[in-house]
Amino acid sequence: MGPWDRLVENISSKLAFFPPTPATYAVREHQDGTGEQYIQPLSPDVPKVLQCKVKIIPVPPFKRGGGGTNIVTAFFRYGSHSRSSHASSGAGGASSSAATAAASSSAASRLTLLYSHGNAVDLGHMLPVYRELSRLLKVNVMGYDYSGYGCSTGSPTVNNTLADITAVLACLQDTYGIPAGRVVLYGQSVGSGPSCYLGAERADLAGVVLHSPLLSGVRVLKPHVRWWPAWADVYPNHTLAPKIKSPVLVMHGTEDEVIHISCGKRLHELCPNKATPLWAAGYGHQDLEMCSGYLPTLENFLAKVAGQQYLQMPAGPGAAGPSVVAQQQQQQQQGQAVGGAPAPAAAAAAAGAAAQQRAAATASGAGAGGSGSASTPSGAGQAGAGSGGAGALNGQNGHQATGAGTAGGPPASASGGRR
Repeated sequence: MGPWDRLVENISSKLAFFPPTPATYAVREHQDGTGEQYIQPLSPDVPKVLQCKVKIIPVPPFKRGGGGTNIVTAFFRYGSHSRSSHASSGAGGASSSAATAAASSSAASRLTLLYSHGNAVDLGHMLPVYRELSRLLKVNVMGYDYSGYGCSTGSPTVNNTLADITAVLACLQDTYGIPAGRVVLYGQSVGSGPSCYLGAERADLAGVVLHSPLLSGVRVLKPHVRWWPAWADVYPNHTLAPKIKSPVLVMHGTEDEVIHISCGKRLHELCPNKATPLWAAGYGHQDLEMCSGYLPTLENFLAKVAGQQYLQMPAGPGAAGPSVVAQQQQQQQQGQAVGGAPAPAAAAAAAGAAAQQRAAATASGAGAGGSGSASTPSGAGQAGAGSGGAGALNGQNGHQATGAGTAGGPPASASGGRR
């Protein structure tokens, strides 16, 4: 890494990343002799979730710099119950081994979302969301904390996040037996950076979902900039999108006040294997999941990348199911932007998680901004460009798994800049 690269890395690390401080959780070990770990909330507002496998994995040194840290991962296998049910079956000898083998085989054949979360949240906030996405979409979900977030070691930097997601994919393959061809990358806001990177690097992935993505760091600040030196930019998704061979779904709110919808529109145009996008009319950066088309659009995309295997899978409790996908395809093709009333909450846990994220992010995002401000590449703060220096605002990344409704449609007009 050259001197200019190090300078940009240092600046972007201070302006683009806002990990919750302190972390909302601790990693603890179950007192049953298994050595298995779990995430223990450190705040009464963060719910305890045990339906996942928690592992701390090493991140190897990265070719571009970064790595050498240990990050926390949480894997949700679709259909898993509470940890107690797993523990009770653990003493079953041969039958337990057969059940474990069957579960592993099922997990390997099912799609897995590798979810790179937004800013100002950590796994304590995100576990209820991952659990609901797994249940509703009938997929496995792998979540992780970037270096410097939650209980992951190191500092949050661009190169560290690229090393992190590379290590998480390797963990999915080596530890959980999930082939890359069954992995769908899901990048939200700042998470679109590592997701686009890995999507461009690996042609064997099942798909890529970009949720309120940035075009590049500088292009969040100035959506219509035509040229900027590559060494002075971070997360150049606009150069990576054309290299992603897997199907790509872009979802963006027309009223996104942090990352302008023109970023999502342009990324959609640049992807060679694009899926029908979701332009959520009237929705912003923090509430896209509340749009009635959110779940149906994801279901439609997953059905596209998984084919009949996804359509034939049993629906999870409360899931809209593939039948909704078929009902929405005609409306998507008609080009109607999503609008109107928000969909009902799929579960109280997801709604609670959204509220907790907003509260935590607002607290962590408080700072003294300058008189002239602009969105940071992360979509989680504002860098004061005036005399006040750097400050952070709008750090929340609200999530809800929502019900079914109409989806798709043409992009709304974008005038550029923040609204």
